[in-house]
Amino acid sequence: MTIPNAKKTVLPNGVRILTEEIPSMRSVAMGILVGAGSGNESDREAGISHFIEHMMFKGTPKRSAFQIAHALDSVGGKMNAYTSKEVTMYYAVVLDKHLEVAADVLGDMFLNSIFDPKEMETEKGVVLEEIKMYEDTPDELIHDLFAEKILHGHPLGKPTIGFNETVGAISREDILNYQKRLYAPNNIIVSLAGAVPDNALELIKPFFNGLPGGEFKHQESKAEIKGAVFLKKKKTEQAHLCLGVKGPSHRDKDRYAYSLMDNVLGGTMSSRLFQEVREKRGLAYAIYTASSPFRDFGLSYVYAGTGKETLGYVIELIIEQFTNLKKEGITREELTRAKEYIKGSMVLGLESSSSRMGFMARSELYHDRIQTVDEIFEAINKVDRDDIVRLANQYFRDEDLTLVVIGDLDELPVKELKC
Repeated sequence: MTIPNAKKTVLPNGVRILTEEIPSMRSVAMGILVGAGSGNESDREAGISHFIEHMMFKGTPKRSAFQIAHALDSVGGKMNAYTSKEVTMYYAVVLDKHLEVAADVLGDMFLNSIFDPKEMETEKGVVLEEIKMYEDTPDELIHDLFAEKILHGHPLGKPTIGFNETVGAISREDILNYQKRLYAPNNIIVSLAGAVPDNALELIKPFFNGLPGGEFKHQESKAEIKGAVFLKKKKTEQAHLCLGVKGPSHRDKDRYAYSLMDNVLGGTMSSRLFQEVREKRGLAYAIYTASSPFRDFGLSYVYAGTGKETLGYVIELIIEQFTNLKKEGITREELTRAKEYIKGSMVLGLESSSSRMGFMARSELYHDRIQTVDEIFEAINKVDRDDIVRLANQYFRDEDLTLVVIGDLDELPVKELKC
């Protein structure tokens, strides 16, 4: 069985519509993905992608903000949106018989939002409070701080949520100009999965057939990635750290091999770092690896929260594991376990209509086609232990190692990093 078993329709203006009927489901998920996020913003626009996402729910000529929410609530559906570094997604999940309602509400929001200046000022207050909340959550803040320091001013290093001064300055004209630049038809993907009815295309096409706009052209994004050591002094009980390097992009042929190495290093409770740092020594509650692949490059790092007095030791243990991977790679048993874990979690993660819808949209965005599970499994199965050693030496380079710490410290226990 091919998963996903999707069909692709391209409208004359370039909008792509993806559909996958899954007979065993009664729900249908519909998403509108735009290839635009904080990585597309200028310095003065920081946070505008996320702010537009908020404002899409605040009213159209046809519906008030309450009526938008009520329309989905009244049919037992759910509707939401998210913004990342490269993507903004608006989506809804409903019973199959209510797809017409979901399509009408999403289409209306996406195409006809008013961006009322009064509503904008109110929503700016909401986002500014969100920024404050984020600043008060060091185990979340540390991830964006790591990206900022390793990318040295690159747009993908800016926080998606933006800054107080830039969010406060966003005007209605700024929003319209941003949408004109990035919400182009060829940068929009509509994805449906689940109990998709036979007339789905007829429901969707009228919303997007007449969508005007120029053609969006992606320009390759080159980042100056170089190592750094940075401390943000903040009164916290723990020291929060991210230690990492450059990683592969979404389109890199080595991305699956890298994900296996990442899994062995810190992706599960049986991973090397979890066992060495938490289980054997009790130095942390949370320690894990994280990867952020983008269109043209990626980032990869370890997060840990530990006591101020044990920070140096935890850093030493992480570096030791980087070194071990470069010299010895991983065992045959570790490779087999990682392959089965990645494949199993991928399939389990595609069991819902909403996850299948999102997978198809992202695959189309990054690869210009919909990858199948079998295709990905084949690539994973081809990875051998030599690939892991090669990638460890390619990515764990002294000159790229970046350490960022948030904590109540006057100085860091390390000045330079080597593995």
